[in-house]
Amino acid sequence: MLGEILQKEREKQNLTIKDIERDTSIRALYIESIEKADYDVLPGEVYLKGFIKTYANYLNLDGTEMLKKYYEEKNAALPQEEIPVTETVKPQILKPPASTKVEAVSNKNDFKERVEKSRKTQQVLIGVVIAGLVVGGLYWGFSSDSSEKTVTKAPAATVAVPKVKEKAVTSEKKYEGVELTAKFNGKCWTKVIADDKTIYEGTPKDGESLSWKADKEMIMTVGNAGAVQVTYNGKSLGEIGKTGDVLTKKFTNQKEETVE
Repeated sequence: MLGEILQKEREKQNLTIKDIERDTSIRALYIESIEKADYDVLPGEVYLKGFIKTYANYLNLDGTEMLKKYYEEKNAALPQEEIPVTETVKPQILKPPASTKVEAVSNKNDFKERVEKSRKTQQVLIGVVIAGLVVGGLYWGFSSDSSEKTVTKAPAATVAVPKVKEKAVTSEKKYEGVELTAKFNGKCWTKVIADDKTIYEGTPKDGESLSWKADKEMIMTVGNAGAVQVTYNGKSLGEIGKTGDVLTKKFTNQKEETVE
């Protein structure tokens, strides 16, 4: 039986259930249930299949072959989606729109021109004020010599210098479909379905970042929600759950929601 094969291989490698739990992030309760073929304890069929493959691959066994044995015990055929294919879907790296840099440079040049014009205006105004003060001083001195009357000196005019405000430049990308980026901070079995097609299934490395795209909808299932940070259509969602939580989320162009 499947459980006996996994248990014997684990004991052969001198590994405990706690060792498996630590390195795969699969709860010890689920590992023990798989070895005893007590599948009702697990949260669902999709999680059970992922745990079997992850557990088998960790023991250097063929995950797909172990999954076949599970279906043989159920007297059921292996689903078409579990048969390995040669084509590999490469993670897509999201790039910022090319126009952002051009717009930023253009606005920066406009700002420099406005500042330069303001500086020249200030210099002209300051020159006018200085000239006025000089003329006023000469007139006051001449009036003092020719008359004994007290002359009240007018206060110098205050010149208001216009302030130049820099307009904030914003560039927001519009998303027609669904774009998802996941950064993994620990081991976490993950499955991604884009528009009803499985495009990724496995356990990414610690510190690895992966990106995917879908036209209409994307469904993401993780076995350790606290070890993955998700960015959805440019918006950071942070960690989508707690450590050890098994979670499924559905993403569309309009919203994201937790399925299980």
